[in-house]
Amino acid sequence: MALPDHIMRPLKRVNRVYFTDPDRILAIPAGEILVRQGEECHRVYLVLRGTFVAYRRTENLEGSGLPAESHVRGHEVFRAEPRSYVCVQAFFSRSFLSSYYIVAIEDAEVAYIDDTTPAVDAEQYGTLEQQFIPVLVHELAARNSRIFTQVSEKEEAVRLLQRAEMAATLGQLSAGIAHELNNAVGVISRRTDFVAANLSEYLAKEDKKNADLFTRGYEDDSFLAANELRGVVRQYERELGLPQDAARVLAHLAPQGNARELLGASFVKHLQRNFRFWELGHDLRDLRMAAKHASGIVRAVKLLGGGSTLHEPGVDVIQSLHDAMSLLTNKLKHVSLQLDLRPVPTITADITELVQIWTNIMNNAYDAMTDAQTPDPLIRVETAHLHADGMQVLPTEYVAVTISNNGPDIPAAIREKIFQPSFTTKKKGLDFGLGLGLSIVRRIVDSYNGTIELHSSQGLTSFTINLPTTQIHGKD
Repeated sequence: MALPDHIMRPLKRVNRVYFTDPDRILAIPAGEILVRQGEECHRVYLVLRGTFVAYRRTENLEGSGLPAESHVRGHEVFRAEPRSYVCVQAFFSRSFLSSYYIVAIEDAEVAYIDDTTPAVDAEQYGTLEQQFIPVLVHELAARNSRIFTQVSEKEEAVRLLQRAEMAATLGQLSAGIAHELNNAVGVISRRTDFVAANLSEYLAKEDKKNADLFTRGYEDDSFLAANELRGVVRQYERELGLPQDAARVLAHLAPQGNARELLGASFVKHLQRNFRFWELGHDLRDLRMAAKHASGIVRAVKLLGGGSTLHEPGVDVIQSLHDAMSLLTNKLKHVSLQLDLRPVPTITADITELVQIWTNIMNNAYDAMTDAQTPDPLIRVETAHLHADGMQVLPTEYVAVTISNNGPDIPAAIREKIFQPSFTTKKKGLDFGLGLGLSIVRRIVDSYNGTIELHSSQGLTSFTINLPTTQIHGKD
């Protein structure tokens, strides 16, 4: 702590006058105890070289009669480095009892005075105690600084403990929550399949064209960016004279704008009157997929706590990306979506976990751009089939998925923290964050023996997920 000149000048004089006698300079090897707690100390030491640590030991745990851990190890009270003083309080209070063990943690050197040291220039500067007032002020300032630091550290430790307790409570509750969610999601999934199967059977008997529309909606796996969809819808409204709802269905079935050539005039005419059957099938399809995704979220939370899932071969990564984009349709319609989905091999995976990865990353990108009010927000999704030649990270071929956005850069100071549980930048409004999304993403990717690459600079942030096509370590 910096002291004013009117303190520093007499302090330097005290050091020069009282702590330069070569006969009162001691070499203290590392590990040696300079002063023992509870023993008399009739000296004041000035540290010339090296560092000392002051420990205090507690005899027992209050009210228990049991030895405290600090009695065995002691807890650190302060450190004394060159130009620091020790035993000042014990000496000038005349109690001469040390409150600490003071130990050299490296080879050190000290100078000292004791209770036989006479006052120098007493007529001009006063008694020894008066001349050492700057030393007392120095030690008082240092002690206050240590107290403030310790209080701050204690408050931070309490805050971290409270968060840890909250996380532990959440962990204890998660099993019960997961069980209840699985039951509810299971009912939705089973009833959706039941309704879809029976409705399809009924329509097949009543009207094959309507049954065809329903089946096409129920099995539709296409995805169109909102701006592309609007363009095709307007084209069909204008060219075919269709109402907007019917044109939207037709845009899903024939996104290239060639409905008559692809589906036939008769099909288009029937769709104009009965497009609701396609919407009914598509809504049931969304229910089925949302239930599947909810089950995946529950499994992902379990995975964060060390649970396991079943990885199966033949999972289509591109399909999992389409599923994720479909679940985020309401958000993605507000951004430009660019897709460069090159053919990639299937991999050994759990598709719901893959959907969870892509959903978290794209959702975070959307939130970041929305919060920053990014002009012309853009999300780009790319896939690649790469080999690990010359790379030591993945000893096999792998699928790389890159999701990038043109939102604000992620500061370098938090790029690693964003993958830690409970870290979140979402503090306001109803869309606050629990800080679990990216930590779950990392845990899932790690379970696949994969890697995450994060790049963020000059208005472009990208996450690249590298997943081996097979699991060479047999993780389930």
